[in-house]
Amino acid sequence: MAESHLSRIAREQQREADEARAEIREAAEEAGCPLPDLAVEPADPLTGVARVDLGMVEPRTAARLAEVIRAGVDALAAEDRPEGVVTHLWPPAVGDLLVDVVRDLVGEFRGKDDTGRWLLVPPAGGEPWRADPEAVRVAGPMDQVRADSARATARSNKRVG
Repeated sequence: MAESHLSRIAREQQREADEARAEIREAAEEAGCPLPDLAVEPADPLTGVARVDLGMVEPRTAARLAEVIRAGVDALAAEDRPEGVVTHLWPPAVGDLLVDVVRDLVGEFRGKDDTGRWLLVPPAGGEPWRADPEAVRVAGPMDQVRADSARATARSNKRVG
């Protein structure tokens, strides 16, 4: 007996869902937000649609996943913008690590001033500066290394000095 059109659709949907589950599991683990309850629901017999169930996660994991998604959204959006121009799809949270692309400085977000410019503070402490939100991007992995290095140097100088 020949396979029905709906059976072929359901089989393809199931395969795609299995691949998507594997991809998101691997990416989530790399990002430090594992999804232990990740599962694939069987294809619906009426529609042939299969779904990936992300399962239950701890709030800390959900927050990390949101952070990773936001950084990814910014990175993807940056590919479509002229260099140095940043459009944020959400407001940063206090403490978020950002890069002022005009000054090439990494800073922690502290809020907005009365003109709408963003206040950034060096990761190791120091004088805050104002940055144009259109010229600020989310810090990437190398920027995080720069910030961690600055913090470590500041701690070392305090012990020595």
